[in-house]
Amino acid sequence: MPSLARDREGNYIVAPVVGDELIAVFGADGTYRSSFGRFGEGPGEFPEYTIWLPTEVGGGDTLYVIARPDVLHTLAPKAERSLDQVRLPLPVRDVVVLRGGTIAVQGNVRTAAGITTIQLLRPDGTIEASIAAAETDADQWEEWRNRPENLSGTRWDMRRVLARSNDHVDIWSAPYTRYSVSRYGLDGTEKIRIERISEWFRPYSSRSPGAPVRAPTEPSVSGVHQDADGLLWVAVQRAPASFSPIAEQPGDGEGAPLDPYRDMNRFLHTTVEVLDPVAGELVARREFDEYVKFVRTPGDDVSIYSLHPDALGNLDCTIRPLKLRRN
Repeated sequence: MPSLARDREGNYIVAPVVGDELIAVFGADGTYRSSFGRFGEGPGEFPEYTIWLPTEVGGGDTLYVIARPDVLHTLAPKAERSLDQVRLPLPVRDVVVLRGGTIAVQGNVRTAAGITTIQLLRPDGTIEASIAAAETDADQWEEWRNRPENLSGTRWDMRRVLARSNDHVDIWSAPYTRYSVSRYGLDGTEKIRIERISEWFRPYSSRSPGAPVRAPTEPSVSGVHQDADGLLWVAVQRAPASFSPIAEQPGDGEGAPLDPYRDMNRFLHTTVEVLDPVAGELVARREFDEYVKFVRTPGDDVSIYSLHPDALGNLDCTIRPLKLRRN
């Protein structure tokens, strides 16, 4: 699913999109404004078959985009031009930018403290600090990572989603396969941890890759966001109640890249829960019979977006603000 971010002017940045350029900018009213990022290997260019471009808005509406997935692109506001492009020492899955320009990425590194899942980067892309040690068997993970078929070096139970705290000082992190959300300081201190175990979300160790497109047999945490009131919004992707495993999708060859414009609403629904991180209690829950994700914003408001194909095979993007109903 393409990533969607909003800058302080209200523009929406979508990546990737189909066409000669991969990043598109739309105004607050949804009108197209510009695009950027051609296929290639040079500055401001992206490799072919790019289907996954996590995008984050930093200070001054500077854009940060992960590609390949070991290259960090820094772009001018509204993706007008490339500012910098650095190679990272590991594949990463998510990026957040904190106050002062600190860049944190989700990627796994073996350290004396164990397998750490969050890396703090210097401007040249090298790692300044490694935090958030994973609760896993380090030797087993290393053996798995070194197998030729696991080029990304990341098991499902080692992946994390990241988010900024509402003061843009700390990092929220949650594993895909366990409903456990933690707040980390940049010194690695785990300040808060909220864990939820229920009949509909039980922890699991990993997930079989299966067919090119397959709804999960277990739910997965797919997004975290903290609002202005300090409440924590957690999105969980899950299979519809009527889902039965699909062995193969028509037109997908062995090892073929995923189609980012496939209608994932047939395979995935979403539960959004609102948590009070101080009390560790559930405040609200809402179910969506479609696959929704949080809009990455520089503010503390909460918005979600979903994609639906139209009659011509294009995708319509629907953006909705989420408000917490209070009695």
